[in-house]
Amino acid sequence: MNIKIMKKITLLISFLLVGVCISGVYAYSEGMLDEIIGEDDEVDDSETPEASSGNPPIARITPSNPKIQINETISFSGTDSTDSDGDTLSFLWSFEGDSKNYEGSNIERNYPDKGEFLVKLIVTDSTGLSDEIETTVLVVEDYHDEQSGNVNGNDNTEDIEMPVDNGVISLRVEYSLESASINPLEESTVTLRLTDADGAVIQEEAAVSEGDGAWSYTSDDLSSTGDYTFTIESESGSMDYSLIIDIKY
Repeated sequence: MNIKIMKKITLLISFLLVGVCISGVYAYSEGMLDEIIGEDDEVDDSETPEASSGNPPIARITPSNPKIQINETISFSGTDSTDSDGDTLSFLWSFEGDSKNYEGSNIERNYPDKGEFLVKLIVTDSTGLSDEIETTVLVVEDYHDEQSGNVNGNDNTEDIEMPVDNGVISLRVEYSLESASINPLEESTVTLRLTDADGAVIQEEAAVSEGDGAWSYTSDDLSSTGDYTFTIESESGSMDYSLIIDIKY
């Protein structure tokens, strides 16, 4: 056989043997890798730490007093607000009649006018979730008035009005009556009457002669709000009167 042909055959056989060896090594390596890793060694997704549940905070307002007098200082606290994730909380306050917003967990205010005013709190956690809550504060002012005058002749009447607002605690009317008749033999008498804002009679006494007295009421007796009226109505003779009216809140 020709020597050149023999060399070519030998070279071809060598290439084939190398290819077989490489395939065997690859298969062996792949099998060993499978044994090392194994199916049981796959990453367990269940052991991955869970992300935060992302629950929003719960806002709460705690006023130092739900009812205050005009210009009395009241404090509001948001520290009872909670967050189940333990996130840091920020607080934003707004007040009816005030265009500004205020930050902080606690804040103080006072009101120069009486009435019922809205207070709003927005609580935001460090992830941006928020909750809001509203409440009202009642601002009141004690009422004091003194009146005096005279009624005489039939059907001569004086009506004295007094404001009874939300949050009233008590109302008291003290009166002093003195006959002003020229004729000492003429008896002077009057009818006294208190009516509420709806026109309902709370108390009435007829044939009241000169002397002093007082009518007192608690919040249970004062079912409506608005202007109450104390009436002094002449029955006979002439009567001077003086009144002191006090309403407490």
